[in-house]
Amino acid sequence: MLSRALDDPSLFAIALDASPDALTEGAWRAHRLAVSNTAFLVESIERLQLAGIADEATVHFPWGSLLRGLIRADAAVLEPLARLVRPGGELRVILSATPRDGLGEITPATLLAVRHDYARIGLGLRAVREATAADVRETRSSWSKRLAVGRERVAVRARYRRVADVSSGGAGRNADPRRRCA
Repeated sequence: MLSRALDDPSLFAIALDASPDALTEGAWRAHRLAVSNTAFLVESIERLQLAGIADEATVHFPWGSLLRGLIRADAAVLEPLARLVRPGGELRVILSATPRDGLGEITPATLLAVRHDYARIGLGLRAVREATAADVRETRSSWSKRLAVGRERVAVRARYRRVADVSSGGAGRNADPRRRCA
């Protein structure tokens, strides 16, 4: 996130994590580098109240409830993510799991299996595939190195387009059903 903000001063990047400790290093680094187009928000995705502020939301190598929510298409996780993105915007994810996560290996088929649940929330699948080594490097994620992604562990990359308004009931109200799944 910080590297993208450094590379593109017109971008406003928000790092979000429920743990202040997880954001501390990035916040101090942004401060030392005088990067003014970043914000660090301590909040869980399930309680996030931001709506329609992002052209793109990116989730790289989540863990815990965020990872489980993305894999299981849990509305408590997906609805706030979908609301965060403007209609026509994109949600991009790169996911991988360890045995500790108790989810098994994540493959493109894992996300294909829940694409209709994502679509009901207003996120139409545009693409899903196994992440390449270049995809993982582009994240600049130290977490991916700890996961041994690309060497011992598979990662999956997916892109979703926000195609509908997101209601608190879990369904996109204005979705064109022909555009729900790609």
